[in-house]
Amino acid sequence: MSTEELSDVEFLAALEAATYPGEKFGHRGHLRLGWLCLRAHGFEAGLERIRTAVRHYATSLGAAQKSHETMTRAWAECLQAALDETPQLTSLEALLAAHPALLDSMLLERHYRKETLDSAEARAGWVPPDLAPLLRGRQASG
Repeated sequence: MSTEELSDVEFLAALEAATYPGEKFGHRGHLRLGWLCLRAHGFEAGLERIRTAVRHYATSLGAAQKSHETMTRAWAECLQAALDETPQLTSLEALLAAHPALLDSMLLERHYRKETLDSAEARAGWVPPDLAPLLRGRQASG
């Protein structure tokens, strides 16, 4: 089963029920989750759904330590900036074609020092970028 084999509804249901195979939930799966949640709920509510889904999924797979608040929010910020810039795009594939930097799983390294992302503070709560602002510099709170 790959992320592309399931409809959006099936993908979200499998992820939220923690039945989606952990080895298949890579960077593109995280982008799909973010795209679906942000488009459906807007930034704040979408981010909360992403957080909840990722935490539950990681915990269900015995990998609760993989939950990382700053990375979750920073990726949501990048996705939201792309959505804001190209609201006419109606598929994840079109969004990724228009914003190929999102496909780079190392994108956040342009915005954060390694020490910052590796810190307990960044794992537990939101830490703003310390190298360069995120796409379009969305200001995040909380």
